[in-house]
Amino acid sequence: MESNQIQTDAALTKRTAAGAVEETQEIDLLLLFNALRRHILIIIAVALVFALGAGIVVQFFITPLYTATTSTYLVSTSGSNALLEMADLNLASNIAADYSEIIKSRTIIEAVIDMMDLPYNYQELYENVEVTNPTDTHIIKITVTDADPYLAREIANNLTYYAVDKLATIMDISVPSIYDDAIAPENPSFPSLTKTVVIAFVLGAVLAAGVIVFIAVMDTTIKTSEDIENRCGLVTLTKVYYEGGKKKKHGYGYGYGYGYGYGYGSEGHKSSKSDKSDKNGEKPAGGAKK
Repeated sequence: MESNQIQTDAALTKRTAAGAVEETQEIDLLLLFNALRRHILIIIAVALVFALGAGIVVQFFITPLYTATTSTYLVSTSGSNALLEMADLNLASNIAADYSEIIKSRTIIEAVIDMMDLPYNYQELYENVEVTNPTDTHIIKITVTDADPYLAREIANNLTYYAVDKLATIMDISVPSIYDDAIAPENPSFPSLTKTVVIAFVLGAVLAAGVIVFIAVMDTTIKTSEDIENRCGLVTLTKVYYEGGKKKKHGYGYGYGYGYGYGYGSEGHKSSKSDKSDKNGEKPAGGAKK
């Protein structure tokens, strides 16, 4: 009998503890939500500061870069060795990969540097040139990035025209067709002011919210009767509301309700004042006798 009672008590205690843990988790989530809601203005202010700072840095401290792109079609319509005669798309794709490697070779890039008298060495210009082959196409795109949009355009065009001539000689094929020359870009490709400001705003908001959540989680002080029940396992029987003392003109009064206190009393104060006057040898006001 005692064994059954012990098992019953243990099961009841386990269910009670599980319910308390679940309730604690719900209350904690509610507390976190309330903490974020109370400090929403701080979160917005921090996010705006981050966004403003990012905008200032982008506008005044980062050199914008411009991108110019040319497009070359590898399939030629003339010549006995034209790519148009190749039926195997896999072979055409491999040739496109060869094109990409040859265009960025030291021979071609250094030749363009000497031809244009550029203030770059091979490695510097190599890092500013990108050659791509869109999937399932015979198109080569040559992209050049530079701080000067007009210089980026000239480099891209000269590199493309010199490269296609060299490719025809090296690979013994017809000269590919250049169908899209580079133009001077009007807007910088990096950094993007709008994107940077939006990212900074979101980052600032997340950072501020994270700090507020951390402070709320680390705050273990007991503020409500529910905190006592959840953290200490005690049942709150009653609540005592304390309104605090209100300073009067004469002394301090501590009372009930909304601060209307009854302290030393006005009549008692008057009588003590009359007694003080008597001790100094003066008669009370109105001719009253002692």
